[in-house]
Order: sequence, then C-alpha cells, then structure tokens
Amino acid sequence: MNIGLIVAGYPPDRIGGAELQARQLAEQLVASGHNVTVFTRRLVAGREMTETADGIQIRRRRVIPIPGLRLIWDTCVTAIQVVRQRPRPDVLLCYLTVNSGLTGIVVNFFIGIPAVISIRGNEEYRVASSRLKRLVTKIAYRRASLIAVQTSRIRSELLELFAQSFDENYLAMLRLKLHVVSNGINLPEPTAVQGGNVLYVGRLIENKGVDDLLAAMAGVKHLQTVIVGDGPDRGRLEELAHGLKVSFEGLVGFEDVPRYLKEARMLVLPSRLGDGLPNVIIEAMACGVPVIATRSAGIPDIICHGKTGYLFDPGDRDTLLKLIQSLANDDELHAEIRENALDYVGQYAWSAVIPKVESMLETARSLR
Repeated sequence: MNIGLIVAGYPPDRIGGAELQARQLAEQLVASGHNVTVFTRRLVAGREMTETADGIQIRRRRVIPIPGLRLIWDTCVTAIQVVRQRPRPDVLLCYLTVNSGLTGIVVNFFIGIPAVISIRGNEEYRVASSRLKRLVTKIAYRRASLIAVQTSRIRSELLELFAQSFDENYLAMLRLKLHVVSNGINLPEPTAVQGGNVLYVGRLIENKGVDDLLAAMAGVKHLQTVIVGDGPDRGRLEELAHGLKVSFEGLVGFEDVPRYLKEARMLVLPSRLGDGLPNVIIEAMACGVPVIATRSAGIPDIICHGKTGYLFDPGDRDTLLKLIQSLANDDELHAEIRENALDYVGQYAWSAVIPKVESMLETARSLR
C-alpha cells in the first residue's frame, strides 16, 4: 500500500509526542512492506526539500509564520505535493484535525484519495465554545473517510460532546467512521534497578500542571524531582522550585528519555489539558516505572487506578502528594504496581498495533 502521512512536524526538525509517534509508525509501516511518504513542515530556514531516511520519503515545505496564512499555505502546498507524488498515495493518514486533516479532505475532494484523520487530543473536538471551530470540525469529520482515536474513552467523550452541538444523523455518521487505534511503542527491557527520582517529561507550559507537581513536592522535600522538557513557563517554574530538590534538564533527545526513566521511582504527569494518550506513560510502564497522572482524555483507559498506576483530578495537589508519598515509601506497593503495569503494557507493542493500523487504512482505501 502507498501511504501518505501528513503531520505538522517531523524529527529531527521537531520532537514531540505526535511527531515521534508519526516517525515510529512510518518506520513500522515500511518494515511491514508499505511505501510511506511523509508530508510535513520544514521548521528550520530554507526552501521546500525532499529527503529519504530509513526508507521513508520526507517532503518538507517552507513555514509561513502568520497563523491564518499558514493554514492556507499548508493546505495548498501539501495538496499540490500529494497530487504530484509518484507513486500517488492510496490513502492519507492525517495527524491532527487542523491543519493536516483539512489538507487531507481537500485532497480527497479534488482527486478522491481517502483521508483518515487521527485525533491526538481532546482539544480538537471541544467545539462548543467556537462557532468557527464547530463548523471546521463538522466539515472535516464529515468529509474524512475514517477518524482514528487513541482510546475508547476518547471515542465516547467525542460522541458525548458532539451530541450537544450536532443532530442524530451527523452522530450516526460519526459512529460509523470512528476507529479506536492506540499508540504503539518499541517495548524496552524493564529496568532491573529502581531509581529514586520523581520524573516529569513534557513541555513546560502552564496547562501541563507542573506547578501542581512542584507544590506537591514541597511536602516531600527529601525526594529529587527531575523535569525533562522546556517551554515558555520554565522561568516561572524555576522560581517556584526554589528550596526544593529539583533539576531542570531542558529539552533532550527522545533517545535519552529511557535513561531518565531508569533513574525514576515514578513518573508524574499532572496535565490539565486533554493530552490524548501520552506515549511517555506507556514507555514508563514498559520500563517498570509506576505512573501517576491526571484523570483526563484517554489516560484512564491505560491506567487502572490502584492497579497499573494512579489517577487524580487535575489540580488536586493534596491527592497528588498522598500518591507520591505512597509510591515513595511503600516498596511492596511499588513492586505490585510495577508488575501489573508490565503485564498490561504488551498490548501497545508495535507488533500488536500495526495490524490494526493496516486494517483501518485498508478499510479507508476500499471506500475510494
């Protein structure tokens, strides 16, 4: 199958959860015998360029810094690239509704290539507050051949929210299109030696809730907190961390994250956002590192509270403190959570996920 993957950024230009997942997926699809072309932005200065890496053709377009113009530019240029691509893709997999999903449905409208929109977080389908977003999302999902979500909880939440804005006919159409396909990972070897750090991995922006983590850590000052990632909120967080044992590691390569996991007693993700299905949670579980995360988006589908990890409500610092103390002080509990997580996480290995992706894309191709 000839597969076009449309994503806003792609390593090494940009490294984030969606970007890393896109690269691993492309690599796995090539290894399974498919021809994959990635259409993405070139985030460093320069003109459009085409390169090949690990058997994947990558077509990068120049970036327009103005948001409104960027949407038009991304859609038009990528659509032209897809039309000119040889061999032409049989199906498009578009990461995020905007801009990639819109590009996919434009291509579908003009030349009929089926487009699958992959939703990466619940902010994409929270449409009640914006008429423009409601209109754009409604058109995109109606025109998409299929829609992929990462967990069954996200599917249910999407349908529940859309029931408040759209009629039953639209919801019936949506139910037929929705496919649940989780993220995949290359399963690492579990760490034999347990570290002692409290680890956070992610962007440093206000809604990631890192300030909630730091507030909780004020109650366990003897523990070392390691913050991996960077962002505009770093300065404020460094001020909040004064007097605590906190290390800000900055932005690191994705290949370095396992090293930090090996040194961790636990991973804490206190996000107030709907982050879809954060890959670092699955990676931590596969390393045998217990996870504490907020009860949001698809996270409760991979963490069974008290069995494979712990959940708390966004902003609930008191509960977060108690959960950290429990995993820090109770070795038997820590070992139990660790073993349960290791037993559970095998279903996210690429060997289990790729057949589901292939089935979904083949279904979309048949709709052409």
